[in-house]
Amino acid sequence: MKTILTQINSDVRDIFDRKIETSDTYSVPSRDDPGLTFTVGEDKKGKILKTCVLMADMRNSTKISKQLSGDKKRLGKIYSAFIHAMALAADEFGYVRNIIGDRVMVVFEPKDCHINALKCAILMNTVVTKILAERVAMPEFKVGIGIDYGEMLVLKTGLQKRHEERSEYKNLVWVGDAANIASKLTDAATKEFTVERYRVKSEKRRYGLVRISPFRARPLADALFPTEEILTKEQVMEALSINFEGTGFGLLTRKITKIEKLPDSHETLPNILMTERVYDVLAKDHPEMIFRNASSKIHLWNSKYNRITHPIKDVDVKVYGASLRYDIDKIIQ
Repeated sequence: MKTILTQINSDVRDIFDRKIETSDTYSVPSRDDPGLTFTVGEDKKGKILKTCVLMADMRNSTKISKQLSGDKKRLGKIYSAFIHAMALAADEFGYVRNIIGDRVMVVFEPKDCHINALKCAILMNTVVTKILAERVAMPEFKVGIGIDYGEMLVLKTGLQKRHEERSEYKNLVWVGDAANIASKLTDAATKEFTVERYRVKSEKRRYGLVRISPFRARPLADALFPTEEILTKEQVMEALSINFEGTGFGLLTRKITKIEKLPDSHETLPNILMTERVYDVLAKDHPEMIFRNASSKIHLWNSKYNRITHPIKDVDVKVYGASLRYDIDKIIQ
C-alpha cells in the first residue's frame, strides 16, 4: 500500500508541476503520435484539434442487462455485436478514439467533419434499427447518438500496465466542451419526456405610421388582433413578459386574455441529436442531408431535422434532432 500511494503522489505532483506544451493539428492524433508525450520529469506535449466528435451509446443497457441476467452468453453477444458494429461504422468516416462500456467515441478529420459525422450517425442508426434489432429482438434496444463541434485538447494518460509486457497503456484524454456536450446529447437521445402544453389566447397590438406627404407621417391608431396558439410550458416562459404599464402579463407584444392547460403528452427525443454548431454548417453546405426539399435552403418547415425545444441538462445551445436511417432494403438484399 505504501509503495502505490507513494507512486501516485509522485505522479500527480509531476503532472501539476510540469507544463503542457501544445501545438495545433489538422488531423486526428493517434496514440503513437510523436507530438503527444507523457514522460515523467519532463514537460508534457499535447495537441489542439478543432473538429466534430460523435458519441454513440446503447440505450437501456441496464434494463437489458437485468432482463438477461440469467443468460450471460446472449447478453455478451449483444454487447459484442453492438460495439463491433459501431466501430465498423465509425471507421467508414472517422476514428474510434475511446470505448467506455457500451459507449463509443468517434473523432473526425477537420476537413468535411460535419458531413462525415452526420453520415456516420445515420449509418449507426441504420445498423442498430435494421440489422442488430432483428437479432436482439428487444424493443428496449436502441442507439443514442450525439454530435458537437469544437476545440479539444488531446493528451496522453501516461499509465503503465501491470502485466508481463509492461507496455505503456497509451490511451488518450480528450478535453473540451465538444466531447462533453456530445456525451450529454447521447444521454438525452431516445429519452421519453412529458410535455405540458397550453392554449394561449392573446391580442396582438400593432403600431405603424401612415404617410400623408413626402415629408409628413402620422401615427396609425393601434388595433387589436385576436390570436390563439398552442405553446409548451417552456415556450410560454420564454416569451412571457410584464407589459410596460405594469398592469398585467403579455407574450412580448401581445396581451394575454386566456390560458388553458391542455392534457399532458408523452414524446421521445430522436436517436440523433446535434448542436447548432453542426446543424448550421450542414444546412448551408449540405442541404440535401438536412432538408426534404433540397432545391431550397429556406423551407425549414420541411426540415428532416427538427429544433429540440425540450431542455437538455447542461446543454445551453440550440439542439436539432432526427431518427434518420438509410433504406437498407434497397442497398442489401
